[in-house]
Amino acid sequence: MLLPLAFSFHAIFHGVRVFLDHLADVSWTFLAIAAFLQLLKIGCAGRAWQNSITASYPDQRSSYPMVFGALCAGSGVGAIVPAHGGDAVRVVIVKRRMPGSTYTTIASTLLVRAPFDILVALSLFVVLFAEGVLPGHSLLPHLPAFDFSWFFGHARQTIFIAGTIILLLTALVLWAWTTIQEFRERVRQGLNGLLDWRYYLRHIIPWQAADWTLRIMTIFFALLAFHMPATVHNSLLAQGTANLSTLLPISPSGIGTEQALVLSVLHGVAPDSLIIAFSVGTRLMTILINVVLGFAAILYFFGTFRYQTYVSEEWNRTERTGRNRRG
Repeated sequence: MLLPLAFSFHAIFHGVRVFLDHLADVSWTFLAIAAFLQLLKIGCAGRAWQNSITASYPDQRSSYPMVFGALCAGSGVGAIVPAHGGDAVRVVIVKRRMPGSTYTTIASTLLVRAPFDILVALSLFVVLFAEGVLPGHSLLPHLPAFDFSWFFGHARQTIFIAGTIILLLTALVLWAWTTIQEFRERVRQGLNGLLDWRYYLRHIIPWQAADWTLRIMTIFFALLAFHMPATVHNSLLAQGTANLSTLLPISPSGIGTEQALVLSVLHGVAPDSLIIAFSVGTRLMTILINVVLGFAAILYFFGTFRYQTYVSEEWNRTERTGRNRRG
C-alpha cells in the first residue's frame, strides 16, 4: 500500500510543477472570482450548520461568527489531516462557546446536512456514469495519483476491511442507542433540524442548495481562469470528480485522486497538461483559503495553533465526567 501512496504524492508534485508551468497564462480576474465564490460557499455552509444548531438548542444563542469560525477551523484542519479530522475541532469550538451543550448533540448536528449532500453527490455520480466518462474498474488502480489503487488491487482484503468497519460501527451505534438512554436523547436532539421537516425545508435546504450552486459556479470560473471550455456540463463533471476524490482522501484533500479522475472525465476537452493545471490549481486555491481561514480561526479561539492539545483535553474531561456519573 505504501508504494501506491508514494506514487500518488509523486504525481501530486508533478501536477504542481505542471500548474506552475501554466501560471503565467492564468486569468487572475476569473480566479479571484472563483476564490470569492468559494468564500461565499463556506458562508452558506456555515449558515446551514448554525440553523441546525439552533434547532437543537432553541433557547441558546449560537452566533453566526462563532459557527462560521468553527466551520473554517475544521476545514483548515481537514485540508491537512485526512479522514475528516477537522470535525472534532468544529465540535470542540462550538461546545466551548455554548455552555450547557453536549458533544453528542453538537456532533449530531453535523449529520443534518448529510441527506441533501448525499443526494446531490449521488446525482452527480449518476451524471458521470451516464456520460460513460468514468474509468473502468480494471483501469482505476493504474491511474496516476489514484489513492484507491491498493484497494482496487486487493479486492478481498478491501471487502473484509470495509465490512468489518461497517459491522463494528453499526454494532457500536446500535448498542449505544439501545442501552444508553442519554445518548439516544442527545442524538435525537442534534437531529431536530432534520426531524422537523418544515424547519428543514425553510432553514437548512435553501442554504445547502446555495452551497452546491456556488460550488458549481466556483468551478465554472476556475475553468475560465485556465482558459478551458467553461460550460455547466464541464463544471458538473469536474464537481463530480471532486466528490469522489474526498471519499478516501489519503493524499491532502484528495488532490491525488481528483487529479487522476479529472484527467479521465475531461479527456478531450483540453490538453492533458492544461487539465492537470486546472485540477491542481483549483484544489490549491481551495486548500489555501481553507488553511488561512481555518488556522486564523484556531488562533482566535484557542490562542495557539496547537489545537490538538485542546481537543485532547476536552476529550479527557468528557471521559472523566462520564466515569464520575457512572460512579
